[in-house]
This record gives sequence, C-alpha cells and structure tokens, in this order.
Amino acid sequence: MCGRYSNHVKSMLDWSALLGDWPEDIPERHNIAPGQLIAGFTPQGGLAMRWGLVPPWSDDLSGKYATFNARIETVADKPAYRHAWQHDNRCVIPALGYFEWRAMSGGKQPFFIRAENTSPLLFAGLFEPERDAGIPASCTLLTRPARADLAAIHPRMPVTLSLEDARSWLAVDRTAAAELMAKPVTLDLQSYPVSRQVNNARNEGDDLVQPVELS
Repeated sequence: MCGRYSNHVKSMLDWSALLGDWPEDIPERHNIAPGQLIAGFTPQGGLAMRWGLVPPWSDDLSGKYATFNARIETVADKPAYRHAWQHDNRCVIPALGYFEWRAMSGGKQPFFIRAENTSPLLFAGLFEPERDAGIPASCTLLTRPARADLAAIHPRMPVTLSLEDARSWLAVDRTAAAELMAKPVTLDLQSYPVSRQVNNARNEGDDLVQPVELS
C-alpha cells in the first residue's frame, strides 16, 4: 500500500508540458495523507482530487472504507473501482517519493522511497469526477506486489510509470492499460529510514524526507 507521500515536484522537472498545469489550490507538501486534496493529471490536464476514491453510487466522505489504494489484481472487479476502470477514468499522480513502514524493534520505522536520480515518480491512478451533493473529484493509487529490493519494507508498492508510459496510460484502451500497470518497474529506486515525525500527518517540512541513522 501507499498511505503517505511527498508531492514536492513542481520545480524539479518540466513534465508539466506532458501532464498539464498544476492545480493552483494544491500546495507542495512532504506529508500527504489519505482524505486530503492532491494534484492528479488526466487527459484534460491538472485537477484537484480527494485522495480516496468515492464511487458514483456512494456519497460517503467519512473514510469508513479505505479507497486510497486499489490492487491491480482486482481493480477491474471491485465495486468501488469498477466504474472508473470501465470508463477509462485514468490519472497520473506525481510524487517526489512515498513512505512505507517496516516493523522493527522499538516499533514501526518509516522509510522514504524515491528515484535515485531524484526525478519525480509518476503513480498510476483511477479517478471519479466531481459531482453534485458536494462530492469532489476523487482518486485512488494503484498498487502491485513490491519488487524484491523493496519487499522487506512492505509487500506492496505503487504502480510507477515512466514519462513515456504515463503518456500512454492516459490514452490507451483498457487492454493496453492493464499491460502497463503490470509492466515490471525498472526505475532505479532507493529507500532509506526517515524520522518518525512523519507518523503524524500534521507534521511537515523537508526534514521528513531526509535520511536518519537507526539506533
């Protein structure tokens, strides 16, 4: 799963020509949690989206059922995600990197996972558009089994796309999209322990993504 990430990417790479303009009302943050508004990109451009997909048959924003991640193995069949999948409501969510927690002596230790060359990661997602009754646009991040080098931290990881595959993800049919989200992740990724201050979603700051020494 992926339950926290950093979106400090706007000044890092000129990918905006491909994915559209960053939504003006979405700030750059280092500790984004489910239920918050994030920047997602569709074929029509950048859009503010609630992280946690609200299916068209639901008006529930309470978070009673976690919909911020969707497994690629079941996304086409699960009721919460089936409509978005069948209607090709695909999006891309850019990130500096994401956090995962590993059980260790003394409690769960957060790790930050990012590209070795510090370029942004592009996560594959699904979204539902804004609708009446105060339901904002909303999205979910797709997850897959973790690569061997990351599985010791967590058994799942986000579906991470190259720039070329991100372009395709927004344009191809469902058969090709299914092949893209199952494609092996070949990006050079690094992981390192970070401060447990990230455990509190109210905490912010660049220090949350800096490596720390484990005691």
